[in-house]
Amino acid sequence: MKKAIKVALAGAVMSGVLFAAPSADAASYKVQKGDTLSKIAKAHNTTIQQLKQWNQLAGDQIYIAQSLVVASKVSKNKVIAISVVEEKEQNPVSHTVVKGDTLTKIAKKYKTTVANLMQWNNLKSDSIKIDQQLAIHGAEVITEAPTATAVEAVINFKDTADAVIEKQLNNEKAAPTTVSKSSKDIYALAINIAEQTMGIPYKYGGNTLEGFDCSGFVSYVYNNAGIKLDRKSSLQYFEQDTLKVEKPVPGDIVFFKNTFIPTISHMGIYIGEDQFIHAGSKGITISNVNEKYWAERFVAYKRFAVVK
Repeated sequence: MKKAIKVALAGAVMSGVLFAAPSADAASYKVQKGDTLSKIAKAHNTTIQQLKQWNQLAGDQIYIAQSLVVASKVSKNKVIAISVVEEKEQNPVSHTVVKGDTLTKIAKKYKTTVANLMQWNNLKSDSIKIDQQLAIHGAEVITEAPTATAVEAVINFKDTADAVIEKQLNNEKAAPTTVSKSSKDIYALAINIAEQTMGIPYKYGGNTLEGFDCSGFVSYVYNNAGIKLDRKSSLQYFEQDTLKVEKPVPGDIVFFKNTFIPTISHMGIYIGEDQFIHAGSKGITISNVNEKYWAERFVAYKRFAVVK
């Protein structure tokens, strides 16, 4: 059943790179034994980078029965938060990295995207070095990116993940309404660490003080507060590592859906009084779950299972 969901075009978890949103033909795929991102990308006529973007994957690791958002087609008419990019058929040119260059700066110079540069040059991160040769394939920006949260569009998802999310929550045993004294101390430290990062910019895949994405931020904060977590996406944390809570305490986690893919796609740390701190499009900031944008996408408060 089609479901129209209004999404603010400069919504909270965008990486700043350019990509076309999945059209109404977007769907989910459950990972099978022997699958790799390369194999899945080829089967669904997309790219590894797009799969990582849609599913907030920091690396190439996937697991059996994992649900991935895939797209067999890409709409050229629906744009989420960023511009539509059209490839030119021409031989690539080479760019020599000079002092002061960044992938963002190079992408802007050649009117392409950071994601494209990483894909064309098989880069695992956005780290580059002086005198490095980068292949540049022709790309032309067709539509300018909208400015912050000023424009909205209706996005029609043929298959949302609402039923899967509801099933997941129904199958979970609720965590206790309180946490232990030691956990309260850890939570207080986590919130203090989180607040010290205010203003640090958003960076897709980032989990350092140079820049964070939403799950990288949560991972960084909790690990530095003494709770060891593997680096995962918000969807993976939601499905694998957390339990729902009816009455959150400051330090618990809050999850949102449909920010740029039709499933769990954003997370933050609850700090009390309906507020949460998170890595959004404007960097580390504090928002309120009752704001229209977040209220429409709110899923649940949860707690990492390792917290007692």
